[in-house]
Formats: sequence, C-alpha cells, structure tokens
Amino acid sequence: MELEALQEIDSEARALGARIVALTPELERYTRGLHRKLNLTFDILTDLHLKTADQFGLVFVLPDYLRDLYKSFGSTLDRFHDESEYRLPMPARYVVDKGGVIRTADVNADYTIRPEPSETVRLLRTLTQNSNPPEQS
Repeated sequence: MELEALQEIDSEARALGARIVALTPELERYTRGLHRKLNLTFDILTDLHLKTADQFGLVFVLPDYLRDLYKSFGSTLDRFHDESEYRLPMPARYVVDKGGVIRTADVNADYTIRPEPSETVRLLRTLTQNSNPPEQS
C-alpha cells in the first residue's frame, strides 16, 4: 500500500525536481515482480543485510513470538531478505536536498503509522520555493 501511495505522488515529485526511491531489505528477485505488478515509475533498491538501515539506527530484532507468527504465515526473513537473525528496519521517509542534506525525516517504530504522501509533496514544494532566489525587479 505504501508503494502505491508513493506512486500516486511520483509525477508531482518529479515536477518539483525530486525523485522517489524506495529502499527495502527484500531481495531484488522479489521486488522485481512487485515493481512490474504495481507499474511503479520509481526505483526499489535492496538494502542487503540492512547495512544502510543499520547506519541510520533503524534496525530492530523481532521478538520470538513475532518470529513464530511470521513463520506460521510462511514469511521467513532468511528467504525474502537473506536475513537469518529476523532483523527488520523501522519504516522511514527522508527528504534529501540536492546537496545531500537530509531536510526532513519521519521515522516511527509503529510500522502502521506512515507519513501522508501529500505531506511529502508539501515539504518538497516548501524546499523548492525556499531554494529559488527571489526575482529581481
């Protein structure tokens, strides 16, 4: 659902000079089909072994009771993420300017709480307006 919501704002983000990129621990062989199925116009990159998420302090280990629940549904992270330790990243959304500076970050340990895509567009508009010098008269 998150990828579909981001797809809805992708053209508006591009018009503002931005690019959406999704980063996931899922292996490419699983994201490729999802990319095609959802007809995404932005990239999904694999954060193999959560190296990037770890650098941002976003990695947590699933407790045993959740591991068992995942396994009961056939979701084994070692298969989908090549991650035997049952580690996952907290969902996060960053807006990074052209200079590579993180301008906003939204991270929530509760994976059900995500920023609204429209809020991301609003932030992009604000950044774009603030980066354009005022016109001379």
